[in-house]
Amino acid sequence: MKFAKLAVGICLTLAVAGCAGAPDLVSAPAAQANENPSARQGGVADAPSAAPYTAFGAQHVWTNGLSITIGQPKTLQPSETAFPKAARMAVISVTITNGSKTEYRPTQLSIRALADGKPSQEVIDSVQGLNGITTAVHELPPGRDTTVTFAFAAPKDPVRLQLIVEPNGADQEPSATFEGQA
Repeated sequence: MKFAKLAVGICLTLAVAGCAGAPDLVSAPAAQANENPSARQGGVADAPSAAPYTAFGAQHVWTNGLSITIGQPKTLQPSETAFPKAARMAVISVTITNGSKTEYRPTQLSIRALADGKPSQEVIDSVQGLNGITTAVHELPPGRDTTVTFAFAAPKDPVRLQLIVEPNGADQEPSATFEGQA
């Protein structure tokens, strides 16, 4: 009888949890003109389609405690073996901090880039140590962090770069949008 009550309780809990929406995203507020993004404090943001962007250098913290910080982009010239070919690369460092109570698999992280509103491919340049998410092969225990470096194709001239960050995989909520000049 106790088992049946326990099973019913678990089913009800899962049913109620399944009806809840995606967890809210806690992040730094949208960038303001002439503001230093690294000096801003946290606030609440909606999904990227309805929310303003977060500037590079700011941190997004999800309700489960996972946080992601995107560093300022740096420009780098691709090597001869870089793929795909690009005029230049916008190189970013992504710091993942696991403030949750469970292990996080960094390999499920998805980052999509838009350069002036157009899709930008991730560039793999092994000669320069730019291998993307494949370098984060170990699970991240609670209380630990790791940094992964990504490179995205960019035109010769500076562009507005948007990064859509999805810590639970591509097209999974919640997500965050970072934006800045690259």
